[in-house]
Amino acid sequence: MLFKRKPKEEEKGLAKEAKTLPYTKKVQFCYMKPKELEQMLTENIESVLTIEPVNYYAEKNRFFQCIFFFTEDYSDIIMRFELFENDRKTFGGEYRRISKELYSRILLKFGQRIKFE
Repeated sequence: MLFKRKPKEEEKGLAKEAKTLPYTKKVQFCYMKPKELEQMLTENIESVLTIEPVNYYAEKNRFFQCIFFFTEDYSDIIMRFELFENDRKTFGGEYRRISKELYSRILLKFGQRIKFE
């Protein structure tokens, strides 16, 4: 690759930290342009709630997979979007720290509830 994007210092730290968190969860969202998604999330992280969950029967060859890395008590949650096209990862977005309330609201879109202690 001729031009390679250099990760931001914070992103390096979050990426490294995410890999140390003990739990992960993956959910899939409908496709949108990666630049639009990254800009939308940078401007307002809550805009993740406007993205539609994927319908496996309709969209199998192009979707965003959102990976959550978290602790058992949900005190630390980091999310990252990755684009999959024809079963191959073609784009990896930034790592972003989110609140447990936002995490809970995202999972509600998939019919999943979380109980906080």
